[in-house]
Amino acid sequence: MSETVSEFTQKQYKKYSCGRAAQKAKKTLTKAFTASSEKDAPKEQILFEEIVDSVMKTKKGRETLTALSKLGYTFAFEKGNFGGFCDPGHKKIVINPSFGFEYMLQTAVHEGRHAIQHSFENSNSPNFEHTQVASMLRQRRAIEADAVAHEMAFVYECRQVLPKVYKDAEENDLPMFHAYVNEMDKSHDERKAMQACFKSWYECDYYREYYDVWHKNGVQSICEHAKNVRDPDCFSKEYPVENVLQMCLYKGKPYMSADFLNKGKPFSITPEDKKEIVDMIQDYAKLVPQAKADKSVLSMAERDYTGKIIKEATSQKKSVAVISASSKGKGR
Repeated sequence: MSETVSEFTQKQYKKYSCGRAAQKAKKTLTKAFTASSEKDAPKEQILFEEIVDSVMKTKKGRETLTALSKLGYTFAFEKGNFGGFCDPGHKKIVINPSFGFEYMLQTAVHEGRHAIQHSFENSNSPNFEHTQVASMLRQRRAIEADAVAHEMAFVYECRQVLPKVYKDAEENDLPMFHAYVNEMDKSHDERKAMQACFKSWYECDYYREYYDVWHKNGVQSICEHAKNVRDPDCFSKEYPVENVLQMCLYKGKPYMSADFLNKGKPFSITPEDKKEIVDMIQDYAKLVPQAKADKSVLSMAERDYTGKIIKEATSQKKSVAVISASSKGKGR
């Protein structure tokens, strides 16, 4: 202890990410929180601050929330049959307070990642209702896989600082958790662990089936809305795979490949869902003047209820030619 106070204060020290930038981010985030009611405001504000403080105990958490704080989102609690959601259109993130504190921390990272993804979205990308179904499914699945990969990276860092978060995730026994942990324990390579986790998302029966239903219902809703407003441009544009990759980043760079997203399980659908979607869109195209039926799902691989690929993907041009020939003389 021979240093004088003057010598000590004049030294240059490393700036830790948990310092000034994180405190500024916390202030921004907590200021953007809206309570569900005036009565519940005090306790909800305290809970939200506890979530922010806890998430920021890890490097991944600090990175996520610091980036999120710059995007102008608002935050709220809401109960329902979901863990949380991100609404990029209204720049709003909602967390369900009914799912337990540890899960809320994971939700904050997961939904925060969605907000960050959309901040990287190409401005020329088509909106949801105008995107061809095949490329919409490819994009929507990929951003979920990426958000889970970042979420599991956060969970892994919780092993020491927030052990209950890690334990709860371990007990949930999701393949994404095991894929990330096993690769990190083996190679200590975060990028490889992110890739392993991303790939394993497509092996998770629960997530795969849940989002298949969600997206199919979304297509149906678009069809019904488009018929009502007579929008002829629905399902008319491809969402380029390059744009998808630019939303799914690790350390500022894509860590997955177009080849992975364009074949096998990432680009597959059940035969039943394929038929339902084709029928929905053909019905829309018949009723809306100048609308063309999107046949992009016909190019997708087919899988059975276990997830096994039973038919490989084909080129979209070939699929369109086949259906055009088979329906010749029958109208659109």
